Amino acid sequence: MPRALSSFVGRKDLLAELRRRIGLAPLITLTGVGGGGKTRLALELAAQVQRAYDDGVRVIELASARGGDPELLAQVVLSAVGVPDQATTTPLETLVDYLRPRQVLLVLDNCEHLVEPVAQLVRAVLGAAPGVRVLATSRARLRVPGEVLVMVPPLDVPAEDAPMDLDHESVALLVDRAEASMPGWRVTPENWPHVVRVLRRVSGIPLAIEQAVVRMRSMPVSLLADRLDDVMRVLTANDTTAVEHHQTMAALIDWSHAHCTPAERLLWARLSVFEGGFSLTAAEAVCAGDGLAVDEVADALAGLLDKSIALPSADRSRYHLLEPLRQHGAARLTSAGEVDDVRQRHQDYFRREAARLAESFAGHNEAALLAAVDADMANHRVVLNDLIRDPATAHAGLLMSVDLARTRWYTYAGRLPEERLWLGRALAATPPDPLSSAPDPLRASAIALDAWIALCLGVERELVARRVDEADAMAREVGGPVPAVTFVRGAYAVLALGAVDGVELLRQAHEEFGALGPAFAVDHHLAHIMLTVSLVLLGSREQAETAAEEFHAECERLGALWGISWAHWCRGVVQTRWGDPVGALDVLMEGLRVQREIRDKWGPLWSIEALGWAHSRAGDGSAAARMLGLAHGLHRVTGVRVDGLVPFAWVTAQAVARAKAVLGEDEYARAYAGPAESVEQALAVVLDEVPTAEPDRRPGGLTPAEWNVAKLVGDGLSNPEVATRLVISPATVHTHLTRIYRKLEISSRHQLISLLASMAD
Repeated sequence: MPRALSSFVGRKDLLAELRRRIGLAPLITLTGVGGGGKTRLALELAAQVQRAYDDGVRVIELASARGGDPELLAQVVLSAVGVPDQATTTPLETLVDYLRPRQVLLVLDNCEHLVEPVAQLVRAVLGAAPGVRVLATSRARLRVPGEVLVMVPPLDVPAEDAPMDLDHESVALLVDRAEASMPGWRVTPENWPHVVRVLRRVSGIPLAIEQAVVRMRSMPVSLLADRLDDVMRVLTANDTTAVEHHQTMAALIDWSHAHCTPAERLLWARLSVFEGGFSLTAAEAVCAGDGLAVDEVADALAGLLDKSIALPSADRSRYHLLEPLRQHGAARLTSAGEVDDVRQRHQDYFRREAARLAESFAGHNEAALLAAVDADMANHRVVLNDLIRDPATAHAGLLMSVDLARTRWYTYAGRLPEERLWLGRALAATPPDPLSSAPDPLRASAIALDAWIALCLGVERELVARRVDEADAMAREVGGPVPAVTFVRGAYAVLALGAVDGVELLRQAHEEFGALGPAFAVDHHLAHIMLTVSLVLLGSREQAETAAEEFHAECERLGALWGISWAHWCRGVVQTRWGDPVGALDVLMEGLRVQREIRDKWGPLWSIEALGWAHSRAGDGSAAARMLGLAHGLHRVTGVRVDGLVPFAWVTAQAVARAKAVLGEDEYARAYAGPAESVEQALAVVLDEVPTAEPDRRPGGLTPAEWNVAKLVGDGLSNPEVATRLVISPATVHTHLTRIYRKLEISSRHQLISLLASMAD
């Protein structure tokens, strides 16, 4: 759930009705005028009902999923939901498989420009996942079977001659926003008639009310009411076709536009090309020119922020336009004939940005670089898609896909299959030219990257081998070294075959990347990681100890946090294999803490597996089984099959054998069966933030939501009282109780209360 930046006002009756409906209908679509508060209402509803869903709420912002590409849409949803992607299925199949057993509420926001692909996705999910509910916001219905369409009306407004009453929803919103921006402002008997005129003129539309409050900073509400009378009369006089509320909202936005300076208007229109937000640096690069100087952008942006047209992030490092205002800007950009020019600057900027991020690694800035890719991934996706679809720019798309892959963001974020998607599309769009004899090192590197990802994802080994051979054949045609190909040949030999000769290939790749200079420092660093890992797993004790200590010293010198977490892994595995396995636990745990700090989604799979090795060597079979079980669960949900890599399989097999010798088969199986539905959950369990015994206190395998219902029933609450306490519908309480009775093999409320009482005794 995103953090709300302002208080939620009004809609009590509508919220109560939606809480009742959401437990019964698989899909509710909130519709209504732009600026009518659909998104804010959906987020408030989701916050109120999230405890009713064992697997929580996931909010997916679709305004940035431009183009209607179903596969890209599914990829955006996968990323937002946090679904661990799989290499061998389509994104939609992966999403459906992940959601099939879960109880989750999906909030799909701003669907109107993607109605058909969103409808296809929703049909597939709801058809396969009975525990999933979808709450959508859209100005057009999705036309999915079972859809309940709910019109979100404007807030209620007082009658023209109504006595002063602050309980009207529109009045409450105006007062809340006015007090926030103008401390001390109050509704009085004197200004009440003018407040009513303002609210009636803006038809109670929430965004229009907020825009009106912006004007109140510079004029009394009486003058604002007069101005609005004139504005609405002039701007809507000739429009007899628009629906009243749409007409009102458009007129208010037009009025806000008219009160902007020429520079602010230009910037507003040009900012509409950004997807998912922007930084000031990006705005200056994309929006300056043709009437707007670079040094004017910051002042113009400050003006848009002051008028609440652009909104800042909490730390003011990024900004975005609310969707109705972005659409208005896009329409202005089109009417000015600037779309192509500004989109070209947007494309050029993010091509350069991908290259800069791939070439700027210095160590201490590692986490910042990864965060920068993450923040602008919506923009990168749009640019990649546009580049690859156009034959004239497809080669630039291949280069950008390689640059983004080199940043390692996909690995860090657990999005390796998305990396394969873009590389595969770019390679397919740029087939070798049969009329050209010139070899293409970029294509060889892209194929090598694709093979590396496939290897990590556990793609069938023969397919990976063929991909490695294809890259190697192209590299031979180049004549000089292609370090990415050398790297993947070494990684394949070590990880897929357990062959020691792969170590020398990785050493060679490390040297080749180093020879290319600072622009390839990130590749040089990755090769160093894999070289050290290979020596730790396949080398002698002396080789492993030396390599691990040298790599740790190098990471400390660089200040590279991700690298430091791998250095901890390497040192911990060395201690596990040849030294002090109990001491190894502390080293590996420290690495896990670093991985959590930088939100690494890949490294914990390796670290938790290694913790299982260390516990096994230390003689703690139960802890070893728990760690190996968690690691196996993560392999399943992420698609990254660490246990399928040959050296890992060898060490894991030894760890399993030791643990079973201590525990026996049955006890090992019980300890191994710990849950791992996400990297975050596994980290919390391992780092003792979530008591691992909690599931055992729930009888009969009850889910957390079912257990909450059962406990309240045990306290004597009725179904309606339980529903009120948990903010769910009575029908949902009934459904939970039906499942509870079945799981506990009982048939009545009395039996449930008796069972819980006996547990307390």
